[in-house]
Amino acid sequence: MDRGIDLRMSLAEISALFAPRSLWQTWLDIEAALAEVQAELGIVPAAAAREIRRKASFEHIDIDGLAEDMRRTRAPIVSLVNALVAACEGDAGGYVHWGATTQNVMQTGRTMQMRRSHRAFMARFADVLERLAAMADDGADMLMAGRTNQRRALPITFGFKVAGWIDEMLRHRDRLEGAEPRIFLSLWGGAVGAMHAFGEHGPEINRRLSQRLGLRPMAVPSRAAMDQFAEYVMLLAMLSATCSKIARELYSLMADEFAEVFEDLGVEVIGSSTMPQKVNPKVAVQVIALAARLRSQVPLALEAMQPTREGDAANNQMLSALIDTVCPLSYELIATMDDLLDRTRLVPGRMRANLDASGSAIVAENAMMVLAPAIGRTQAHDLLHHAVAEVIRDGADMVELLLHDRSVRDQIGEEALRAALDPALYVGHCRAMAREQAVAARQAAARIHAANAPGAA
Repeated sequence: MDRGIDLRMSLAEISALFAPRSLWQTWLDIEAALAEVQAELGIVPAAAAREIRRKASFEHIDIDGLAEDMRRTRAPIVSLVNALVAACEGDAGGYVHWGATTQNVMQTGRTMQMRRSHRAFMARFADVLERLAAMADDGADMLMAGRTNQRRALPITFGFKVAGWIDEMLRHRDRLEGAEPRIFLSLWGGAVGAMHAFGEHGPEINRRLSQRLGLRPMAVPSRAAMDQFAEYVMLLAMLSATCSKIARELYSLMADEFAEVFEDLGVEVIGSSTMPQKVNPKVAVQVIALAARLRSQVPLALEAMQPTREGDAANNQMLSALIDTVCPLSYELIATMDDLLDRTRLVPGRMRANLDASGSAIVAENAMMVLAPAIGRTQAHDLLHHAVAEVIRDGADMVELLLHDRSVRDQIGEEALRAALDPALYVGHCRAMAREQAVAARQAAARIHAANAPGAA
C-alpha cells in the first residue's frame, strides 16, 4: 500500500501527508483493501471488490462535496463511505465498509501516514549521522579543553566530543528501530475490537489486511489501546533532547569568549537591527526551539493513551491532533539539525588557544600519575594541587616549581616531567574513539538508508 516516497521530502511535502486530501485518500485505500481481503475470503463478491478499488479515489469522488458532507454529519468515515458507495456502479457499494467501524479506518489511516513520515524522518536521521561522522573525523586531532561543571577539566579533541554525540544518536537509532514493530499497528477489530461483525473470519481479515497495508496486526485490536503512539512520541522527545543538547553545546561554543565553532550563514545574513557587528547564530537556536516544542507534546501523548472503557472519542481526537503535530514537527527538527551540522565550521586555532590559556595546569592529573609510583598518589596529588595554585597566583613555571621538590628531582627528570605536562600528549583514547564512532555512524546511516528506501520491506 505504501506508494513510495522521496527520502528527502520537503517540509511542505511532509505537512501535505497530514492534510485532509492525503488522509482521506488513505482512508479510501483502506476501504478498498478491506473489500479485496474480504473477496479473497469469499465474504464479498470479487467483482464488488474490484469496483470499490476502481472508485476509491478523488477521480470519482467530489472532494469539495465530501468536505461539506463531513461538516454536516460530523462523522468523517460515514461521509466517506457514503461518497464511495455512491461512486460505485451496480450493487458493489453495498459491500463498502463491511463489518468495520470508524476508528478502525481513521486510526489505521493515521498510522499509515505516520509510518510514511517516519521513513522520511529516518532518512534524514541517517543524514545527520553522516554529518556527525564527517565532523568526528575532521575533529579527531583538534586539541581543545574538555570542560566539566563549566570549568576546564582535561585536554580532549573535538572529535571525542562528537563521538559521544554519535554514540548517543546510535542508541536513539536502536530505540526507534526496535519500537517499529510495536508502533506501526493496524487496528482492525470492529466496534469494540473483538471482531463481532467479522465472525470466524475476523483473525484472518486482521492478519491479511494488516499485511496488505504494510502494518502489523494487533493481537487484541482494542480501541482503548494507544500506548504505541505515546511510545513513539516519547522516543522522539528523547531524541529531541539530544538534538537540543548538541545544538546548545555548539551555540555556547559560538560565544565570543570561546569562538571555537561558528555557523556559516553567508554574508547576507543580518544578526541585529541595531548592532552592525553582530551575526547571531540562527540554526542552533531554531533546533533548540523546535526540540522544546516537540517535548511539550509528551503530556498530551500520555493523556491520549488513557481512554475510558472500550473506546473514547475524546482520546481519539487527542490522538489525531497529536500525530498531525508531532510527525511534521519531528521532521522539521531532524531536517534543521542536518542543516545546523552542515553549516557548522570548526576553529581549531581558537580551540588550541583556549586550551593553552590554562597552561600546564590542565594536565596536572597526568603529572600526578607519573609521580605517583615514586612518591605515592596522595603526596603527588597534594604536591600538584599546591603547585597549580602557585602557578595561577604568580604565573610561575609548573616544571620548575615541581623540580624544587627533592623527591621529584630524584625520581623523574625535567624532560619526562615536561612531557607529562604537555596537553598534546595527554588526550587518552580521544582520537581512536572519534574515528571508531565515525565508522559506526556511516555504517548505521547506510543500513538506515537501505531499510527505508522506497520499495524496501
